[in-house]
Amino acid sequence: MKSPKMNLAASALFAALISAGALFSIPLPPPLPPVSPAVFFVLLSGLILGPAGAGASAGIYLLLGSLGLPVFANGAGGLGHFLGPTGGFLLGYLAAAVTTGVLADRKTWGPGRAFLAAGAGVLALYALGLPWMRRVLAAKVATLGAAAVLMAPYFIGDLVKAAAAALLLRALKPVLERQFPREEP
Repeated sequence: MKSPKMNLAASALFAALISAGALFSIPLPPPLPPVSPAVFFVLLSGLILGPAGAGASAGIYLLLGSLGLPVFANGAGGLGHFLGPTGGFLLGYLAAAVTTGVLADRKTWGPGRAFLAAGAGVLALYALGLPWMRRVLAAKVATLGAAAVLMAPYFIGDLVKAAAAALLLRALKPVLERQFPREEP
C-alpha cells in the first residue's frame, strides 16, 4: 500500500465491511449460527490487504464487538458472544483473514490462487470454530464429527463466498494494480 495512513484506512474500511456483513444476517434457530456475508469480507480483506492489514481489520472488528458495539450478527455485541457456540468462529475470523493474506498472491492477483488462499482461510475459520462449538454444545453435539455435519451447509456456503471473493478480486485487478504497485526486486 502507499502509506501507513492508507494501510490504516483500508483496515478500518474492511472492519466496517465485516461489521456491515454481520448486521445483514439471517437468524436461524439455536444452536445454528446466523448466515451472513461477513466471511466474504474477511476473506476479501486477506486477498487485498495481506496478513497484517487483514489481521488488523478482523482485530478491529472483534475489539469493537467485545466492547459491546452492535457489530456481531443481528446487531449483537459484548464479550459474552465469545463464550457462546459461535465464539470460536468469531476468533476464527482473525485466523481466516491472516491465513488468506499469507497465501494470497498480491503480485498477479490471479483468481485461482486467490480461491485457494480464501479456501484455506475458510479451513482456518472452521479449525477454530468447530471444536469451540462442539465444546460449548457438548450436551447437544456429542462429537466433533456431529458438529461438522451440523455445519456442513455453512462450510459449503463459505466456500462459495471464497469463490465470490476470488472472482471479485479478478474484476478489481486493474484498480488493485494501481493502488498496490508491484515492488521490483
